Amino acid sequence: MRAVTVSGFGAAPEVTDRPAPEPGRGEVLVRLTAAGLNPFDWKVIDGAIKDASFPLIIGTDGAGTIDRVGADVTGFRPGDAVFGQFSKARQGRGSYAEMAVASYNAIAAAPRTVALSEAAAVPTAGMTALNLVDHIGDAGRLLIVGATGGVGTFVAQIASARGITVVATASEEKADLMRALGAAEIVDHTAGPIADQVEPQVDAVIDLISDTERLRDLLPAVRPGGIILSPVFAVPEEGLPGVEAANFSSAASSELLERLAREIDSGHVRVVIGDTVTLSQAPEALARSRAGRARGKTVIVI
Repeated sequence: MRAVTVSGFGAAPEVTDRPAPEPGRGEVLVRLTAAGLNPFDWKVIDGAIKDASFPLIIGTDGAGTIDRVGADVTGFRPGDAVFGQFSKARQGRGSYAEMAVASYNAIAAAPRTVALSEAAAVPTAGMTALNLVDHIGDAGRLLIVGATGGVGTFVAQIASARGITVVATASEEKADLMRALGAAEIVDHTAGPIADQVEPQVDAVIDLISDTERLRDLLPAVRPGGIILSPVFAVPEEGLPGVEAANFSSAASSELLERLAREIDSGHVRVVIGDTVTLSQAPEALARSRAGRARGKTVIVI
């Protein structure tokens, strides 16, 4: 089968021929329709998972049709359309391939109302967004910094559907998109300091991009006792004064995927695709993501 692989940490990804994997106990083999590109994919190439095996097939997210099921798998059968996470770096496996193996508890039935190529963009970004919005609870006003990226577009929609007033950072070019995704207010981060443009203060901040210094600059925009969450681990060890600030690690599960599928099928969430590439174009797409030049969520059609 064709797959995008690297031969070691720091190596250039390339399309190679690899044997199709076999599903083990508790696993399913999926014929993939598409894979979703995440920044974590190139971070794995850089060594994020120290005990990865090589040659390593890149990729975490994907969607497709089950080809075979392993022993002790319940709830799935060949022919089922599924989406989820396929990263098994310690076994050299990933989702940028024609076939991939997933644990049965890392996948779920794909949303019925979108194509599998769209569903492939959802798992990691969508589960992260769902976890983040769950964590802020009943916050009345939410500021999303980095709102136009993959996670941010999901956060905006999920939060808006729950009745939270969403304040989203976006350039003038992307302001209409964010309004269409549920943002009630837009802050143009290119026009000046974000905190100077937020009035009244927000109850919570989900900051998907800032370093520690820029995170501190947001404090005037947050009410005393409010929440700041950073999935990029910008909150310093001593925390931030006057607020509940935390670095945020997202959980993943089939239950979360099922919730996302329901959100999509109910019309509360739509999948925003920035770019679609082929498997042979995936190495260039990874380079664009690494350089910060990706246009929204990238899907690799297989």
